Amino acid sequence: MKAQRPAPGDLIQTEILALLGAAGPLSRAEIAQLLRVGAATVTDHTRRLIGEGFIRELKPHASSGKGRPRVPLQLVPTAAHVLGLRVAIDHLAGVVVGLDGQITDEFRLPLRVAESPVPLLTQVLREQIEARRDTTPIRGVGVAVPGMVDPATGVVRLSAIMDWHDLPLAAELGRALPVPILVDNDLRSSTTAELLFGMGRDHDDFLVLGIGDGLGMGVVLERRVQRGADGFSGEFGHLPVDRTGPRCNCGNRGCLQSLVGQTALLERARRAGVRLGPGDGLSELVDAAERGEPAVLAVLDEAGELLGRSVAGVVNVLAVKAVKVIGESLVLWPHLGPAFTAAAVAGAIEPLRDLEITVSPWRDTEHARGAACLLLARSGAITRA
Repeated sequence: MKAQRPAPGDLIQTEILALLGAAGPLSRAEIAQLLRVGAATVTDHTRRLIGEGFIRELKPHASSGKGRPRVPLQLVPTAAHVLGLRVAIDHLAGVVVGLDGQITDEFRLPLRVAESPVPLLTQVLREQIEARRDTTPIRGVGVAVPGMVDPATGVVRLSAIMDWHDLPLAAELGRALPVPILVDNDLRSSTTAELLFGMGRDHDDFLVLGIGDGLGMGVVLERRVQRGADGFSGEFGHLPVDRTGPRCNCGNRGCLQSLVGQTALLERARRAGVRLGPGDGLSELVDAAERGEPAVLAVLDEAGELLGRSVAGVVNVLAVKAVKVIGESLVLWPHLGPAFTAAAVAGAIEPLRDLEITVSPWRDTEHARGAACLLLARSGAITRA
């Protein structure tokens, strides 16, 4: 495990919990060394975490010298559970997560909440919290939604796919439910999970590229998830790349996602003469690519190259050396990936060409787990039930 820069003050308790969850029992001195913070800081925070019951002391280990015995600290992953909910246009995906970031339960509901979000989400969350009251009491709820979200207030400024404008979702849910509520953009939620339990174990600075109908980018710099003014960061899909290109749903022309987003790829394939069935047509597009249809392979190869060159631009600006790719369109990655990787590496400036590109299978619960990690990233928000 790579030694890390000091964590931001509001993340130190969370970093301790995540470290113990990943590495197993560690002494205070080992925690301080790995997190690169002072021993007094670790002692102060671990005292609070022991008081909350989140960690516990094990039997002292005799030291090899004349010093005091080493007292290992162990995470108690079942000491607190949080619920994460991913809101999609046609369903909800939920998970229950322990302090170690592991999913202990999950659910999926085929429910459209766009037209009546507060009553429907309140009902679902109340039922889920009550159902676990005697088994795994829920200390808090994180909600991941598509669109622009102010994470400080939980106001959804704009979600085009849900047709939400200035919706005070966190405040409304918080008034109706008995636990803390945090709301953020879905990709930033997953980026938070990567910081605590994924890429952040080895990297202080990295990107999370989300590919689907839209394109998003989570940015972590010096172990902070970048959120930007009013939470508007991460709109990678609206990078302008062709001023004469197709109209994007944001109103501009030639945005990146209007050329290589899932809907754009399907439309380009249809224009190339590929027969795709009704609905989103994604499975048919995958099948056509697997059959080796030249028109489809040409569309995906061109899209992968454009996406890779665009990512290389961000890599060069931020000087990061690691990118994680996630999202529903990963089913196309065998045909997008080669051109993407070649273009991203070639487009990076020479000191950054050892770029690490990681891809892992996508599950619908990933954004839900990220939503739960919003609470874990702010351990002070987890209160006693």
